[in-house]
Amino acid sequence: MPATRYWHLAGTVYVNRHDPAILVHRRAGSRWTLNLGTPVAWIVLAVVAALALLSLLGVIDLPSTG
Repeated sequence: MPATRYWHLAGTVYVNRHDPAILVHRRAGSRWTLNLGTPVAWIVLAVVAALALLSLLGVIDLPSTG
């Protein structure tokens, strides 16, 4: 379990530049979160944000469920 000094915003955001892991287990529950100390995590966030923005603007159509 990562040290508590790397958890921010009530234990929901993990930032550790010395930890090479991109995904880490959350402090509570069985979910995962991004290690925002790695550049790869910021690239993943940028891609997701760009896709969301392009979808909202109607430039691309994301696959729908159902």
